[in-house]
Amino acid sequence: MQRERLELDIKYHVDGCVEDHERIMAAADWVAEQFHLQRLVASVSIVDDPTIHRLNREYLAHDWPTDVISFVFENEAGSVEGEIIASADTANKLHQAAGWRPQDELLLYVVHGLLHLAGLDDLTPADQQDMRRFEQSCMLALEVPGADEHLQRWDDVSY
Repeated sequence: MQRERLELDIKYHVDGCVEDHERIMAAADWVAEQFHLQRLVASVSIVDDPTIHRLNREYLAHDWPTDVISFVFENEAGSVEGEIIASADTANKLHQAAGWRPQDELLLYVVHGLLHLAGLDDLTPADQQDMRRFEQSCMLALEVPGADEHLQRWDDVSY
């Protein structure tokens, strides 16, 4: 691991949530390695559904809560900077259908956001398949129980 290339500011703005700094750092390191990033700077905020709903409406004109939002500030020549906002409430609602613990579902949201920062998108079916494969590979690398079934369970969860 080359964590010196990472600058993460991880903040939990909800009570009762398992704080998972170490796995978030490991996920960021995995993404940096896979995408050959020399520098990955990100703010990671864990919030509730009312907060992510407000942000989704304000910045993306989507009037509903969502699992994760990411904003890329810079992505050039091996350097990425951005922000990830993930909903602990949504993770708590969906983790059972996804087949793992709430903190694993929340970690998936952060991984998804990190992959967006690294340049992946999920607008087309082919892009979505690539995103799911990278998510699963990262979760497997982090030894998340149930990660091997992520692709099979995807359609069972209402994201």
